Amino acid sequence: MRLKWCEGFNPNAKSGLKDVRPYLKKRKSFVEVIQIKKGKDIKLKGAAEKQVEELDLPKQVAIQPPDFRGVRLRLRVKEGDVVKVGTPVLEDKDCTQVHVVSPVSGKVVAINRGEKRALLQVVIETDGKQETVAFKKHPAENIPLMSHKEIVSCLLEGGVWPVLRQRPFSKIARVDQKPKSIFVHAMNTEPLAMDVDYRLNGQAKGFHTGLDILAKLTEGSVHVCFHKEASSDALANFPSSSKIKYHRFDGPHPAGNVGTHIHHVDPVHKGEFVWFVEAEDVLRIAKLFVEGVFSPVKVVVTTGEGVEKRVYKKTIIGAPVSHIIGEAAKSNMRYISGSVLTGINVGAQGYVCFYDSQITVIPEGGKREILGWALPGLNKYSFSKTFASSLINKNEDVSLDADEHGGHRAIVFNSVYDDYVALDVMTYFLLKAALSGDIEEAERLGILECDEEDFALATFACPSKTDVGGIIREGLDLIEKEG
Repeated sequence: MRLKWCEGFNPNAKSGLKDVRPYLKKRKSFVEVIQIKKGKDIKLKGAAEKQVEELDLPKQVAIQPPDFRGVRLRLRVKEGDVVKVGTPVLEDKDCTQVHVVSPVSGKVVAINRGEKRALLQVVIETDGKQETVAFKKHPAENIPLMSHKEIVSCLLEGGVWPVLRQRPFSKIARVDQKPKSIFVHAMNTEPLAMDVDYRLNGQAKGFHTGLDILAKLTEGSVHVCFHKEASSDALANFPSSSKIKYHRFDGPHPAGNVGTHIHHVDPVHKGEFVWFVEAEDVLRIAKLFVEGVFSPVKVVVTTGEGVEKRVYKKTIIGAPVSHIIGEAAKSNMRYISGSVLTGINVGAQGYVCFYDSQITVIPEGGKREILGWALPGLNKYSFSKTFASSLINKNEDVSLDADEHGGHRAIVFNSVYDDYVALDVMTYFLLKAALSGDIEEAERLGILECDEEDFALATFACPSKTDVGGIIREGLDLIEKEG
């Protein structure tokens, strides 16, 4: 680790290294800043204000099985069943201990299926009471005395196990494995994303308790990765611990991706696993242990040009987009759960996905231009210098719609992909291996470290309009299927 001078230390003192030792206790001053140089920030219009608005309970919520990758879920309830907060609704067919629980008390009113009877949604009508299933309480001071088995049992019983995901494959963590390390994702650099530092302000006690719980799940370290300018009490004033390590990151997107953090701190090699968890879910874990209840609280930031009131909304897991936006659906708008780079189009009547903390509403587009290719493109946004807009208004926020602004064509070998991928991989050759199904070559080129979100900028910048991240996901799915 590169040491940085802390306040009060005189680098010109004759005693040199001897004088720095008393200041090692000021851990914040000595946390290395990992600078990410590759990538680019998209300055999109529609940022939210730093203001939290607490919403009433929605009339309905939905649990969506497609949100949970890597598990085969089956129903634990049927239409008409009455549930409480924490009641199991879905369970993994291969490991019945893993289940997804209800975020509200009420009645199951719909079970929606898709093609081949694939389970898409379990819709629950709230009763407004928020009655909860009571779990065993564990005071914070007793957590260091608990065994690994007790910690796992409590996480499974309380329904919070799905918040733990693993690399490779970005699927729900396996109960029978111990990761070599765990990463806490405490920053996000996607367009208009939530300021995690702001979200954690005032939550230091619960956050640090959650970290102590995570530390019992691995023989390695828990790595908390956050922005170098973080100032909340949860991140800036962290306690000293041999198992919990802190890392500051800086740079353009994807500096805030968990894949970037893993790559630069503790890379994944073949046969290894690391787990990762969102910072807000660390609070959820802590509340389960200390208070003995499943906490369904979720803070969602509303962003994009299509949203009139752009603030932080305090709601619950699985809330409807319409309830959070709080206004009539606008025509010709795209409603995205997540960011414009990695989110999913859920529509105005959809629900926020389990792992998302952002709703983005942007114009749908669809307008055709006459001889658009011949115009200078003063109002068109591009990473390259193709349009005249690259020469003017460089620091202004931009307006983007959902149009691709071009046709699909063959991939041309160039360096445009690697300019926007923060991982040390040869993207073009990795894509060739994934497309051809060459599993061994893909593994040699580092696909097990990757996820589609690590290539979202490459997809955006691709002149051939190729879904780079989608190809990486297909390659990962093939490797997982072949074992």
